[in-house]
Amino acid sequence: MAHGISDVDPTKKEHVDSPDILDKKLTQLADWIRNAKHVIVFTGAGISTSTGIPDFRSSMNTILPTGPGVWELRDHPGAKRSPTARTTTSTKAIPSVTHMALVELARRNLLHFVISQNTDGLHLRSGLPSILLAELHGNSNLETCKKCKTKYLRDFRTRTSKKVHDHQTDRKCTKCGSKLYDSIINFGENLPEYDLETSFEHAERADVCLVLGSSLRVTPAADIPQRVGDRGEKLVIGNLQSTPMSRLAKSNIHALCDDLMRGLMAKLDIPIPEWELHRRIRITIEDQTITIVGLDLNQDIVYSLFSEIRILVKEETKTQYDSKAIHSEEPIVHRMKITNPNDKMDVYIELNWQGHYNEPKYTVKFPLANSIKEIHLFYNPKTGTWREE
Repeated sequence: MAHGISDVDPTKKEHVDSPDILDKKLTQLADWIRNAKHVIVFTGAGISTSTGIPDFRSSMNTILPTGPGVWELRDHPGAKRSPTARTTTSTKAIPSVTHMALVELARRNLLHFVISQNTDGLHLRSGLPSILLAELHGNSNLETCKKCKTKYLRDFRTRTSKKVHDHQTDRKCTKCGSKLYDSIINFGENLPEYDLETSFEHAERADVCLVLGSSLRVTPAADIPQRVGDRGEKLVIGNLQSTPMSRLAKSNIHALCDDLMRGLMAKLDIPIPEWELHRRIRITIEDQTITIVGLDLNQDIVYSLFSEIRILVKEETKTQYDSKAIHSEEPIVHRMKITNPNDKMDVYIELNWQGHYNEPKYTVKFPLANSIKEIHLFYNPKTGTWREE
């Protein structure tokens, strides 16, 4: 079933498979995934539209809740997004059903690698292991040091420059002091070599490649799923619009990404987990010096998470030390000044967040003694509560 007026650009016309056709295609896809040796997924902007982030190419009369794509509005001077369109910023967006389905497939070892064109950071925020992800066009929450190659994740958008090809930010590397650069790849710029090479290596091994929400019109990224198809393996494209690889694909599924993934997971008899915000934090105390750092869930990449912290030391109910609010570049290193410390004293660390999901502060408590403590916190935006593991 085609959606759209007759004069719409044919490459932007949206198609939606009927329920019975969709069911047959998903039955086949589920069977291919069950029997595959190496499954990869290639994602585009279409997997994030249900979170409130507009895509780029969708037409003025799209069925997407976010309304027309960013480029489509640009090409229609005077056009505005409908007041009923549901949009948000990438820092406030909650990972979609599709994001969470991919997390669960990876957890069950049914998905072996994800290649994404998206810069919204939602794959990492969903809990997908960073070691299973290549972000070909960068991540708006990531900046890097060109000198020592150190990476820094931030719970805010790292880009500060208004010039397209100027990527320098206003922060410096805490290891070598060099300037930091955002990781966004704009048109005409080279893709990150490691991510690109790794993606092609997985494309050479893949016997199933599922494309989700991509028009497959931007190269060299689109060359990756094409490689799977050229090898005669199972290229499956899930997109509302037709793509240049429609004939190469073994199956073209025309559906909203979340509808596709709900149906696929039902066929696989795998529940889709609800999203929780997962934070990993390492706290070190050594001779009254306390170091606090947020980290990527799978790699020791610094992840700036806090708006401020406060450190208190108490002996029973009496406060022996109060750092007051600390605003500092992470890792946060703070020297406490405690007279006559003893084993009856406890450290309380109040963690205050950036607050994109209205997260309340969380207080960590442990004895005042030399130690390294790593905690995992999970925030449920529906209940507004944290839990610790």
